[in-house]
Amino acid sequence: MSVWLGPRGEATPTALSRGEFGARVGVPRILSLLEREGIAATFFVPGHTVDTFPALCAEIVERGHEIGHHGYLHESPADLDPQEERSVLERGIEAIERATGVKPAGYRSPGWELSAVSVELLLEYGFEYDSSMMAQDFELYRCRVGDVANTDGAYVFGDEVDLVEFPVSWSLDDYPQMEFIKSLALPGLSGYDKTLGMWTTDFDYMSEEVPSGVFGITFHPQVIGRGGRMRILERLIAHIRQTPGAEFRRVIDVVRSWQVAHPLASASPE
Repeated sequence: MSVWLGPRGEATPTALSRGEFGARVGVPRILSLLEREGIAATFFVPGHTVDTFPALCAEIVERGHEIGHHGYLHESPADLDPQEERSVLERGIEAIERATGVKPAGYRSPGWELSAVSVELLLEYGFEYDSSMMAQDFELYRCRVGDVANTDGAYVFGDEVDLVEFPVSWSLDDYPQMEFIKSLALPGLSGYDKTLGMWTTDFDYMSEEVPSGVFGITFHPQVIGRGGRMRILERLIAHIRQTPGAEFRRVIDVVRSWQVAHPLASASPE
């Protein structure tokens, strides 16, 4: 329910019931499918959701999946001052640790928005990766600090840091394709074949043009978990399995393998 209570500011029974569906119906359906398919996945969960459904979140981890940080009440860091952002980060970490006994290694910003200090805070709190930016589509890269977004001259790129970026994309997200919100201009409620066709085409491009790439796709339980939408997820999995060498892995496992192959360059001696 955090997405409705937080950024949407909607506390009506109907709005909150959409979030409740995600936890009570969508997640169990997804967990059953992942178990049948032998897939370990990553769930980015707001701390409010963890506090509301602690047993469910503990079950996610017990089944071999990863839980990453996703804010507390689905707040955008871009709307917070540095101290507020720090507080939200700490509350989310504490909620996940209480429910699962595991400290999150990954972070995905609510709304995929970061502030000017987000990367520094993630480094300070020991996160291994972020998954909120879009400078690549199928390849991991390192986050930076010290960028300067000049408007009267060239953009200045800062220094790479020991925080890996697992890129995201709105086109590889079920929410804008299949969710309906009256007050937002979302494509929402797209045809199932259209949506599946988008995602399989993107995957096929990656497998042909970026054969060592990573296909990261985002699903929300209150969206993909409804009825026939689960068939889209099933068919996407079946399509991916047709590609020799394709593997399903948790984000943390992909990141750690990438870190070994791409160590952070040490600072040059003065």
